[in-house]
Amino acid sequence: MDTALCNGDFAQNETGKIYTISGMEETVQRCKILLGIKKGSFCYNRNLGSNLDSLSTEDEYLSGNALLLVREALLPLKQVEVTNVIPFTRNGTLILAVTVLAYGETAEFEVTVH
Repeated sequence: MDTALCNGDFAQNETGKIYTISGMEETVQRCKILLGIKKGSFCYNRNLGSNLDSLSTEDEYLSGNALLLVREALLPLKQVEVTNVIPFTRNGTLILAVTVLAYGETAEFEVTVH
């Protein structure tokens, strides 16, 4: 169980109370956090995060490299299997559509590459 986050802050329900999440919702949140942190930037654990910032839309192997980097970043989440990563651009920004399998469930989410 974890506290729900929204735009870098605690998420609140309609009454303004902070709430918790669990299961696949918590797993997706953890995936997004790991993929959104630049590897080496968290002083308490330099191995935490991803190297997604090294991806370029000009890379002829973008799909394969994106898949490898997402899998590498999510290795600490033993219950998560990355099944697909599809890179695309939206308004000139590189986005990754990620599909993961955990607890017998599949979830899809997007990650913006900065």
